[in-house]
Amino acid sequence: MSRRILSLSLERKLDRLYEMAPVVRLGAGDRLAVFSDLHLGDGGADDDFARNADLYAAALERYYDPLKFILVLNGDIEELMRFPHARIERSWQWIYALWRTFAGRNALYKTVGNHDQRLLRGEGSGLPFPVSASLRVEAGEKRFWVFHGHQVSHADWLFQTLGRLALRWLLHPLGIGNYTVARSSRRRFRVEKRAYLYARRKKIVAVIGHTHRPLFESLSRLDTVKIEIENLCRSYPAAEPGLRSGLERRLERLKVEYVELQRRDRRPQRAENLYHEGPLLPCLFNSGCGIGRSGVTAVEIDGRGARLVYWFDRLRSEKYIAAGGYAPQRLGESDYYRVVLKEEELDYIFARINLLG
Repeated sequence: MSRRILSLSLERKLDRLYEMAPVVRLGAGDRLAVFSDLHLGDGGADDDFARNADLYAAALERYYDPLKFILVLNGDIEELMRFPHARIERSWQWIYALWRTFAGRNALYKTVGNHDQRLLRGEGSGLPFPVSASLRVEAGEKRFWVFHGHQVSHADWLFQTLGRLALRWLLHPLGIGNYTVARSSRRRFRVEKRAYLYARRKKIVAVIGHTHRPLFESLSRLDTVKIEIENLCRSYPAAEPGLRSGLERRLERLKVEYVELQRRDRRPQRAENLYHEGPLLPCLFNSGCGIGRSGVTAVEIDGRGARLVYWFDRLRSEKYIAAGGYAPQRLGESDYYRVVLKEEELDYIFARINLLG
């Protein structure tokens, strides 16, 4: 089954990409944050990044930079399929200025996606930070491979030609936004499955973007909510009477979230989280995107653990403030918050990969 979807030619292509990737080694106190799919445009009404620009900038300026994070921009950062780079940079000078702050301490790395792949061919060549096809991150003997995800598609070359023409000269003038793999549950699952199978074979953690769907330990938010509902139902009968009302409120909120996620996902009704016949391994992570309706997701990694975080504006959503089981962290006196959706120790993640793979 895995050979059918992950062909020998594709494995060889990914092997070459992996071997050519620059390596970032995390020291004991180093921390790294991965963002993807910001899709910076021209700052106009149809710029997908515009609604989260202030939130994203505040997170960089007032959280990640003061804490000396290494910043990784994992593809589709600029929307070069619809706008020229010079126009994007001119419209978002203050965002580029923030990135230059990270670059000034050698703490910024940029990979390309299918929407900004032309950066490798010279467009935007004046950027003061490295741009590569992918990036390897090592925390001791633990290996991560950060790549956008479009590389697992056999038809990527077709998108780079016909897709660019359609976006710039047909869809964009009509006011129609990007049609990406994120809009198709079947194509999205195919990307995730191929990336998962490759990481499983290499016994590494793959950190991708591209599908706009956050993943932690190979599970989507929908899958995670389902598991949490099941665990709460199991613990409910043995809970003290005084604690049951809290569990009931938590279950009610999770039910609402589950229905909403299921409606939004619109994927075929099958167990799509089972990427292969054996036990599911925690070898696939996805940083989501920066163009969500209420916020921005990211993956954070340090020498001890990994976490999926969500930055949100409470004026647009108070879901994680009202929900129990979370501890949203307010950014100063602003309306912006950071919440950890899920986290795990690296020792546990890689023990499962090595022992069960």
